[in-house]
Amino acid sequence: MENMLTVTDVSRSLGLSTRMLRYYEEQGLIESGRAEGYAYRMYDQEAVRRLRQVIVLRRLRIPLREVKLILDDPSAQWAIYVFQQKLSELGTELESLGALRDVIGELLGSLKSRYWLPAGDVLLDEDISAVLPALTNSYELEKERARKMENLQKAEENMKLTDVRIVHLPAATVAAARYFGPDPEDHAGLMIADFTREHKLWETGDVRLYGFNSPNPPPEGGEYGYEFWVTIPDDMDVPEPLEKKRLEGGTYAAHAIKMGDFHEWQWLFKWAYESEEYEIAGSGTPEDMYGCLEEHLNFYGHIQETTEGEPEIPQLDLLIPVRKKGG
Repeated sequence: MENMLTVTDVSRSLGLSTRMLRYYEEQGLIESGRAEGYAYRMYDQEAVRRLRQVIVLRRLRIPLREVKLILDDPSAQWAIYVFQQKLSELGTELESLGALRDVIGELLGSLKSRYWLPAGDVLLDEDISAVLPALTNSYELEKERARKMENLQKAEENMKLTDVRIVHLPAATVAAARYFGPDPEDHAGLMIADFTREHKLWETGDVRLYGFNSPNPPPEGGEYGYEFWVTIPDDMDVPEPLEKKRLEGGTYAAHAIKMGDFHEWQWLFKWAYESEEYEIAGSGTPEDMYGCLEEHLNFYGHIQETTEGEPEIPQLDLLIPVRKKGG
């Protein structure tokens, strides 16, 4: 297809991760196509145009659900409504900032007029109280907004997960697909999906799908790898380029996320580091994401509902290998 761009092209030109592109597509913000003879997703100019609009709207602090409403409304009525609401919010913020500026100016003037006072003389409480009437209602609103933002930031910094489960993964034989380079999840995921459909693995039992970075992205950015493992019967042969491997199983700390919420890895690691009962029992190397796994939940059902390409997986389990302290 003429003028189509690959996932890598779009990711690099717009500064978006491939996972975020996939998430935007799953949310219905953009659509991809596939060129003849090319198995992977590609985007036309309309999709790129919408992505640029998404980026701008998100920078304007427009929530994602409202971004979709704006882009899907050719009459622009939703855009008008949302922008009016945002302007109203910004107007309130500007009034609040003006009030803050006036108060600080009065306090500064008071200090400048008293700077010559003898040592030990201080700015009295009544000096500050004298300018308090300048704190308008909008200033009170700003204080409340600032307090909420501060609490939100503290809550984020001190996030403590309350839904961590301790699970046991049974040992299993797996077919492994690994790809290193641009869009590794797409390449490896398509290999696994095609293999699963070809052999109808869902007929062999409760087929499960795991994935992990192989290796992790370098700190300075750049290409990385991804490996998928799908469970198979012990006696099944695996064709190249897939490999037959063994999942040893064991105890894991598990936390469920929606697709796209990978920032919650840091919350789960924080939980594991601070746990009084468990400690991390990973591999110690970024070559296999330190032994951590991402289980794509209900792959058994999703793969049967998808006749080609990768199935959409809305939910994952983040899994960190752990062991009891002192065990």
